[in-house]
Amino acid sequence: RTSPATLGDATMESLDQRAVMCVAAGFAAGALIGAHLTGASWCPVPGAGRRSRVAGGSAWKVSSKEDFISQLGLIPHPEGGFFVETYRSGGEPMCSKGLTDLTGDVMTTNRGPTPARNVMTSIYYMLTDESSHQWWANNVSDHVHYHHAGGTLIYNLVLPDGSFVTKRLGTNIEAGDEPQVIVTGGSFKSVRLENGAEFGIIGEGVAPGFDFRDFKFVTRAELKKLNAEAFEKHADLIKPDPEDTFDQYYEGK
Repeated sequence: RTSPATLGDATMESLDQRAVMCVAAGFAAGALIGAHLTGASWCPVPGAGRRSRVAGGSAWKVSSKEDFISQLGLIPHPEGGFFVETYRSGGEPMCSKGLTDLTGDVMTTNRGPTPARNVMTSIYYMLTDESSHQWWANNVSDHVHYHHAGGTLIYNLVLPDGSFVTKRLGTNIEAGDEPQVIVTGGSFKSVRLENGAEFGIIGEGVAPGFDFRDFKFVTRAELKKLNAEAFEKHADLIKPDPEDTFDQYYEGK
């Protein structure tokens, strides 16, 4: 007959064995899940696209820059890259060709002889490895930029007080990225797509709403005068032959 002490020892030994088995099983499951996540690249990384389910199946597909351009209807942007207007307060996006839609929701500003502006506008904007930078430009309105997919966008900003700062818009937080970047109205701005990225797509909210009458490309003389360091480092991002009319970008839309 087994003594109570022997029964207790056997029970403890059985529990210890089961605990070891559970821990081992946990490690094995963790390894399998980790391998799957690594292979699937679920975590956003520079250059990675968003994932969409393939029609009629359970597989997942990484969206390419061509997918974004085609599916979102992106067109070339005067500053470089691609864009499409997605929102204009009370109006139909894209129809006013980057000017205030007076039939929409408007507010009064102090901006010269045409003070009415739509309350807010928003766009998708994308840089690609073939069109990898945005020329120096200045806009009167505040912009808030939100990272959606792909690689990091590096912002060069000369603020209205003349100070020069660099911001990283993306999801690589350990590298100093921020998921959103605020560009104060009146700032000089240029942008580069980080090396090695195929594309980066963002959203921009603008208030008061975007109007080309509030926009201008920055000249060499203006950038050099406001901040010599920014000029020395990024003068190559000054647009050589800037336009002052933009209707041609909307043709066919």
